[in-house]
Amino acid sequence: MVASDAQNHARATRDASRAQSRFRRWASRIAPIFLLGGLIGAAAACDSDSDAVPPVELRSEQVRVLIELEPFAIHVLDPSGAEVLATTPGDSDAYGAPAATVDRGGTTPQLLPGYDGWVDADDAWRRATNGTLVDSDDTHATIDLAGPTVDLRLVVRVDGPRVKLTLDGKESASASDAGELNKSSMSFRLPKDEHFFGLGERYASVDHRGLSLYSYAEEGGLGIGEDAPAGPDNPGPNGPSMTYFPVPFFLSSKGYGLHLETTFRSELFLGSEVDSSWRATVASPHLEATIYVNHDPLATLDQYTEDTGRPTLPAPWVFGPRRRVGSESVVDGKAEYRLMREKKIPVTGLDDAVHFLPASSQTGREEKLRAWTSDAHQFGYKVMAYNNPYVATEEPSAAADFAFGKDHGYFVKGPDGEPKVTVFISGKLLAVAAVDLTNPDAFAWFQSLLKRTLDLGYDGWMHDFGEYTARDAVFFDGRRGDEMHNEYPVLSAKAAHDLLEKERPGDYLFFVRSGGSGTQAYVPAVWGGDAEATFDETQGLPSSVRGGLNLSMSGVPYWGSDMTGFKCLTNAPNDKEVFLRWVEFGAISPIMMEQNACSNPTGPKKTKWSLWNDQETIDHYKKYAGLHTRLLPYWLVLRDQAHATGRPLTLHPFLLHPDDPKTFAIDDAYYLGPALFTSPVVRRGVTEKDIYFPGDARYVDLTDYRVHEGGATDTVSAPLGRLPLFLVSEQLLPMLDPSIQTLAGASVRGVISPADVADRLDVIVALGPGKSATLTLSDGTTLTAARGADAGNPNQLTETTAMDLADCASCFLESADGDVSRLRANGEVVSDSEVDVSDLVLRAEGGPPRRIRWDVLRLK
Repeated sequence: MVASDAQNHARATRDASRAQSRFRRWASRIAPIFLLGGLIGAAAACDSDSDAVPPVELRSEQVRVLIELEPFAIHVLDPSGAEVLATTPGDSDAYGAPAATVDRGGTTPQLLPGYDGWVDADDAWRRATNGTLVDSDDTHATIDLAGPTVDLRLVVRVDGPRVKLTLDGKESASASDAGELNKSSMSFRLPKDEHFFGLGERYASVDHRGLSLYSYAEEGGLGIGEDAPAGPDNPGPNGPSMTYFPVPFFLSSKGYGLHLETTFRSELFLGSEVDSSWRATVASPHLEATIYVNHDPLATLDQYTEDTGRPTLPAPWVFGPRRRVGSESVVDGKAEYRLMREKKIPVTGLDDAVHFLPASSQTGREEKLRAWTSDAHQFGYKVMAYNNPYVATEEPSAAADFAFGKDHGYFVKGPDGEPKVTVFISGKLLAVAAVDLTNPDAFAWFQSLLKRTLDLGYDGWMHDFGEYTARDAVFFDGRRGDEMHNEYPVLSAKAAHDLLEKERPGDYLFFVRSGGSGTQAYVPAVWGGDAEATFDETQGLPSSVRGGLNLSMSGVPYWGSDMTGFKCLTNAPNDKEVFLRWVEFGAISPIMMEQNACSNPTGPKKTKWSLWNDQETIDHYKKYAGLHTRLLPYWLVLRDQAHATGRPLTLHPFLLHPDDPKTFAIDDAYYLGPALFTSPVVRRGVTEKDIYFPGDARYVDLTDYRVHEGGATDTVSAPLGRLPLFLVSEQLLPMLDPSIQTLAGASVRGVISPADVADRLDVIVALGPGKSATLTLSDGTTLTAARGADAGNPNQLTETTAMDLADCASCFLESADGDVSRLRANGEVVSDSEVDVSDLVLRAEGGPPRRIRWDVLRLK
C-alpha cells in the first residue's frame, strides 16, 4: 500500500521530532564542552538512551557537526553551540534523508531556444533513513546510506568555518556507476524566521523564502506590466527563476551560506512546498555543497570568493559613465560625441555596438573604425564594441570564419557530429554556432577573433550571450550540454579576460550579461541584460535594483543596468519619468551605462525619451553623471575592498544588519559602501518615500541636509529629479572636483580629465559630538576627521564666502544648513596637511600633494 503525501509528511514530522529530542539530550550534555573546545564524543556516549547510536562529531574552532546515524541527520552548530542548519530526517516523498532518483522529464516548446522550459518528472525518491559509518576522524566522516534500490555515499568534511557535503548515488553497492539515477537531493529544516538572499541576478525577489528557484542561465524574460506582481508567469514564460546569471549560492539569515558546487541545473525549494523544510536538487547523481558558518554574512562572502575567485581590479576609467553612441551619430548637425564635450556632459565610455562577432560587421570599414576610435580617444573617451562567443553560419561577412571553425572542429557539436546551430537576435536574426571553449585550440582561436577589436583601437566590448547551450550538445572534452550549460558563459568570460590581460593589462573593459559561479574572477563589469524601458515590476527599473542587489550578495560586485531600458514591448510609456528615475539609479550603481535602444521586434517601431529631448533632461543627466564620475576616489576604495575580500560595493541592509528582521523585506534601498545610503525611486508617480534607516547611525540627506535617525522609518521627499541619497554619520566620502568630464586621458584642449584635477580633493563627513572618522584611499592617503572641544582657530584660517571657497587656501566658511551646522575648510596643496578650526581636527597623511577641501556636517 502506497502512503499518501499527508501520511509521509506526518511520518517525517514524527521522525524529525524524535531526532530533535535526541539531539537536545546530546546537546545539553556537550554544550559546556563546546564552549571549552574539548572533546564531546564521550559525553554523547553517556546518554541515558543506551540503545541509541551515538552521534559522530566533527569539529573545528569555527564549527561543530553532529551526524546521527539512526535515523540519519546532520546538525551544524556555530562555536556557541547554536544550531544553524540541520537536515530533515526520515522518508517523506521529496523530503527526508539524502536521496537520488530518475527524472524522466523534458523540455516544453519555448518561444526562444535560449529559454529553459524543463519540466520535472521525478520517479519516487530513493533513500535510506539509517546510515552506517565507514570511517571518520575529527574533521571528516564517510557514511553509507543503503536501501533496497539505492546506495548513497555521503562524505562530510569540516575545514575552519566550512562544512563540505559530497553525495554520490548508485542503484546498488555492486553497481559500477549510477545507472539510471540522474538527480540527487538533500533537504533541511526551515525555521519560521529563516530568510534567503543571493542566488545570482534574480529580478523578482530579494528575500527568496517561499519560492522555488532553479539555476539555469537563460534568455531574458518578458514582463507583463508595471502593476503586475511577480508570479509563475511573470516574467514569462518561466517565472521568477529566469535570469541570465544564476549562481547556486545563497546567504541565510540563520548565520550560514550555502554553495551548490555544480554546473548542472539545480533547484532550491525554499519553503515553497512545505513551510517546515527546504530542499536542494541537482540534475546529477553527484551533489556537492559547501556550507559557510558565519554570523556575519560578509565573512561568508569573503570565504565564498576565496574559494571561487576574487573579483577583479577594474581600471579606474571603468567607473566612468558610458553611453551607447555610434561613430556616425549626429545630434543637431554635430557629431554626438563632440557635442557632449561642448555641453560638458561627464561621459567616459562610448559603446558603438559594432558587432565583430558573430557576423564580422566591421568588415570593409576597418579604416573608418580605426579613425573613429583614435579621434574619440583624443576627446577623452574609451570606446567599446560588441562580441559574443558565436559565429554566424549564413552571413557572407562571417563565411570565412565559419568555414575555418567547422573545418578545424572548433564548434560545439550536436549528437550527429555537426556544428550545433541555434538562432537569436544579435543585431538581426542570425543562425550561429558556438565556439567550443573546452577545446584549447578553439579557445585560442576565439581569442584571435576577439583581438580584431583591439587591433582597431577599441578598449573593450560588450561580451554578450552565452545562454544558448542545448542539453544534447557535445563538447570537445566529452561533456554534454546539460553539464556545460552553466559553465559556458564562465569560460567565455575567461577567454576575454585572459586575452585582455595579455594585450592590455589592467586597462580594458568588457561587460557580460550571463555568468555563474566564478565569473566574478574574470569580469570588470556585469550589466543587467535587456530590461524593459518602463517601471515593469519584473523586467523594468524595480527589477534592475533587485538584480543588482542579488548579484552583490552572490560575490559579483561590479554591476549596472541598461539605464533607461532596452525593450519596449509592453504598453506602458517609455517616457521622461522612466529616463530621469533610471539615471538617478544609474548614478549610484557601480557601473553607469545608458542604453539608447527601444527594441520591439514583434510590433511597430517605438521610440523612448532620450538625453537630447529637452534641456531639463540634459541638466539632469549632467548632474547625476557628474556625481558618478566625482565618486572615483570612493569607487577605488570600494574596488580594492571587493578584490581583497569579496565585499560588495552595494550592500543590501541585511549584510550590515543581519540581526534586524526589518531589513529582510527591503528590495529598493542599499548602502553604497559604508558612507552612502540610498533608496532610489523605482515606481511611477512616486514623489515621496517611507524609508527605513537601519542601525544606530544617523543619515544626512545630501539635498536638504535633513537628519534621519537610525532604527526608524521616515518619510523623505523625492520629487522627480531628486534622488534620495544620504551620508552615513562617522563615514568619509572622498570626491573629485565638480569640473571633471572624463576618467580617461584626453589630448583635446578643455576636456577635464583626472590629471587636471589631481591637485584637489573634496571630502564630506558627518560627525556627532566627540566622534571621528578615518579612511585610507587607494593611493595611500589616510584621511582623518575628528570633532572634540572647541579650540578656536589656531591655524588662523581666513573666513571666506561661498563664492570664493572653491579656490582659496587656508580658509573656512561656517553656515547652518537644514539640521546641521556646516563647516567647510581648505588646506594647502601638500602631501600631509592638518586643518584645525573650531571643534574640528582634519588631517591628510601620505599620498600625492593636493588641497583637501573639507565639508563637515556637524550633528547635534
